[in-house]
Amino acid sequence: MRKFRLTLLFAAMGMLLLAPPGGAVVEETVERRSDTHKWSGLGGFQFLKIGQGARPVAMGEAYMAVADDINAIFWNPAGLTDVRGTAWTATYTKWLVDSNIFSGAVVWNTGTARGGVLGLGVVAFQPEDFEETTIFQPNGTGQSVSAGDLGIGVVYALRLTDKFSFGARMSWVHQSLYTWSVNQFTLDVGTRFYTGFRSLRLAMALKNFGPDKRILQATFVMPLTYHVAAAAELFGEKGDPGYLTVAGETLYVSDYDLRAHLGAELWLRNIFALRAGYKFAYEADSFTVGMGLKYDMHADRALTVDVSYSEMKRFSTPIRVTIGGEF
Repeated sequence: MRKFRLTLLFAAMGMLLLAPPGGAVVEETVERRSDTHKWSGLGGFQFLKIGQGARPVAMGEAYMAVADDINAIFWNPAGLTDVRGTAWTATYTKWLVDSNIFSGAVVWNTGTARGGVLGLGVVAFQPEDFEETTIFQPNGTGQSVSAGDLGIGVVYALRLTDKFSFGARMSWVHQSLYTWSVNQFTLDVGTRFYTGFRSLRLAMALKNFGPDKRILQATFVMPLTYHVAAAAELFGEKGDPGYLTVAGETLYVSDYDLRAHLGAELWLRNIFALRAGYKFAYEADSFTVGMGLKYDMHADRALTVDVSYSEMKRFSTPIRVTIGGEF
């Protein structure tokens, strides 16, 4: 009976996540582009949609159901219940147009009966400074303009049963451009469920939930996303000398169309990993590749290094480098 109730609960959450978002509302003066069915240009805090961590990105961002390490703090907080002790991570991303992204996190398993995990994550987006121009001074005024974004989030995850985990993250986000700035609070929630059929697990997540923001005379929607995902080992099992994980997910983005991610990860002797993925319904993104190294120092201590490459049309290729560890 308990398992039946859990299945009903999971199905109900899935129905809620698949429902059209009520927060994606804009003013009546803005016409929806019926040709492409997009709300392009109406979303704010766009840096929240940039993937963090070389491992998830190398898998085509099909990571929601895989989430089994500290990277889950940026994707699906429910996956943090797989962290046994204390873990940390730091990522540098060389982003578009000479901009940079830095992110880091630390999580701690409290050791409670339900495996409660506390965590803190930070993301900072820093574009290159540029010179101010005006209609009367198109070549520049000599004034340098700075901009940047910052997000700080606190997360808690727990294992409700041996197969079902839940996590939530509350974040404060800040965006600035010259003398103008705006702040907002967002909420992420995620679930992960081991079905009992081989290694198949399902995941659902709601990210960047928050009220629409009005700045001056404009209103923009939050980059709200709904994810429904699945993952399983195609051969081998986690921890074997060699195993292959495949994953897929669909996501609805409040300021864009339905999208899909596919990815795979091959581990060899639990030391070396090869990853690849593809992102569908993106105008710029396409395939991703990457690799990772894991060095077990002793007992519960390990050091990881991951690198990812993302192919983007018309833009320079973003490169991510992530280091992390457990102790």
